[in-house]
Amino acid sequence: MLGQFAQQGRRATTWAPNPNVPIIPLQIRRGCAATSTPQALSTPGTGPNAPATTGSTATFRSIRSRVVADTVTMNAVNVEQHLLTLSRFLTPGGEEQLELLPAALTATDAIRETVAIAVNTKMPGVKNLQTNVVNSGALAPLTALARRGYPEAFEALQILSYRNTHVCQQLVEKGVVDLISNTLNDSSVDLQCAMCFLLTAFAAFADSSHAPMMRAGLVPKLVLLCRTQVGGNAVEMGSRAATLQTRAAAVLRNLAHNQRNHAVLIQAGAVEPLVDIMRSSADPASRINAAVAVACLVGHEEGNPRLQLDEDLVGEMLEVLDAACQGGMKYGIFWTVWKLCQGLASLSVNDKNKEMITAKGGVEILAEVVMGRHHNQETAHRFALSALWNLAFNDRSKAVIIETPGLVDSIRNILATSESPKTREVAKGALWTLGLEQDVKSLQEGGGRLVASDGVEVEAHTQHVMLSYEWGCQQSVMLIKSELQKAGYMTWMDIDKMSGSTLEAMAKAVEDSAAVLVCVSKRYKESQACRTEAEYAFQQRKKIVPVLMEADYKPTGWLGALMGTRLYFNMSDVRQIPSKMGSLIKELGDAGRINAQHKDTAVRGPSMIVATASDRVDSWNVYEVEEWLKRIRCAEYVGTFREHNMDGVALSGLHRMGTDMRFLHETLRSEFGMGVMGHRLRMIEELNKLFG
Repeated sequence: MLGQFAQQGRRATTWAPNPNVPIIPLQIRRGCAATSTPQALSTPGTGPNAPATTGSTATFRSIRSRVVADTVTMNAVNVEQHLLTLSRFLTPGGEEQLELLPAALTATDAIRETVAIAVNTKMPGVKNLQTNVVNSGALAPLTALARRGYPEAFEALQILSYRNTHVCQQLVEKGVVDLISNTLNDSSVDLQCAMCFLLTAFAAFADSSHAPMMRAGLVPKLVLLCRTQVGGNAVEMGSRAATLQTRAAAVLRNLAHNQRNHAVLIQAGAVEPLVDIMRSSADPASRINAAVAVACLVGHEEGNPRLQLDEDLVGEMLEVLDAACQGGMKYGIFWTVWKLCQGLASLSVNDKNKEMITAKGGVEILAEVVMGRHHNQETAHRFALSALWNLAFNDRSKAVIIETPGLVDSIRNILATSESPKTREVAKGALWTLGLEQDVKSLQEGGGRLVASDGVEVEAHTQHVMLSYEWGCQQSVMLIKSELQKAGYMTWMDIDKMSGSTLEAMAKAVEDSAAVLVCVSKRYKESQACRTEAEYAFQQRKKIVPVLMEADYKPTGWLGALMGTRLYFNMSDVRQIPSKMGSLIKELGDAGRINAQHKDTAVRGPSMIVATASDRVDSWNVYEVEEWLKRIRCAEYVGTFREHNMDGVALSGLHRMGTDMRFLHETLRSEFGMGVMGHRLRMIEELNKLFG
């Protein structure tokens, strides 16, 4: 519908100077800063060649400075005159002056090209240029042209939205997301491409736009565009050529960086068409967008064949990351460092990808990230370090990391200076896996204590049975822990730590253990932390007892090699755990049993239950809160709770807000994204159970 209407009288998208608009001498040269003092504007609509005055001239809100920029022909564009044309096209009452439609389209192209040149050449003051155009009232006429189905209007809105969250939010409020959702499937290919171009800006630069895009039902439509046969056709978009697949995949990729969107994307079937693009597209940008999106969506699944890259794609991704580190454009796009590193961190879980990334110079480029300064630097460093941590499990990659000049020192520096606990923990993991455990131990912030149920502290040197597991099977593992405690064993789980970071607590727990139960599952094999834990236990020559937590799962790769021919104890059915404990206890023997001295002085008998401060809710860390959310069927809100750094103390504060139930409902809705009444009621009820 829109596409057919737009073709009637549509002007060529290649802009040429309007003969009715005077060419103003060049004021700002490419690469030179504009004067800091705004120049006074000439009166709009004056001069021998000015367009005829209309009633809307008086309402035109002139921008405070004349903005001019180079064009492809090295002429200059009087942006103010084009903004005036747009203001005349759409009157203050919202009436379109159709006789001015050709001039409005010319003005739209001129404005788009002017801002695009400023963006693409990184001219100073790009955001001021965008702001001046928006403050002139240009969004309303441009949106009106977009509703008429003109691709150049969507392209102009896209370049105004580039790295400008405020403009993105304004357009979402004007209903542009709903407009695109309602017309995307029925539009022409060039119009679809322009719409996706604008959606990419929304998804990339305004996280607040994600929820409206989800609600509008755009994801299934974007997935369909990735599958369509015309998706590979190139479409001219201003000075760039792009394919519909490129644009649709870019939108999905930017949505995939947000964990809250994963369920919708996977349910809509986004993974398979993205894998097809990753494998077969001739366009490098499409392949990279698809690969990063797939990595974000299923990157935790180490053995997933969809994560296996080919050498060409690895090379393309690393070239793009290198260009992003230098601030340059690649394949017609300015890429974002942290988003590319997020994709590489997931893709480097796969052992074959580790080898290719290292062979293609990936360690050196990740070193650029770690040593450099970038947009959203803390996040860029965290994902780059996560990729290096994964690579360090490969002997060849480990050697390259250690030999790369300055890289290890940079990791140490981030560990010493970062204010982010997550980034510090990843830095510690990388150093630990590189064999630099002493770097981490020297920073130890305190060790955990085990406390008996009657409050008597157990001596620090007591050896225990350590339970090494992945969070997904925590409830079953806690049942095993309880049964061991009933049988007189001292136990340690990560929920038992009272202070200190996760890695130091893990190291101390391994070193102080008499035996380590490795709770084997698919997700255990895919976890960096679990692998670090298990391999350290092996290096420390601890007694390792494999406990199978996932029916019919047979570990391969590093976990299969580590377990060797050891006998597995199948605890995959939680209902049968108590009845199967006899054989496990027989295997453990006296390893970790509380000795006679402790029974006489620190406990009341072999049925003692070991408790710690972290068994209290108010001392939970953010990960324990996340596991609680999963247990109460609120897993979709894990991302928002993590963003708000909701640990046990914060959770307790949230519960106390229940004295004002209206305020609590509004907080859950606005701050945590709980738009569904039933979800809010469930959360409130579970908080009452937790703290009641």
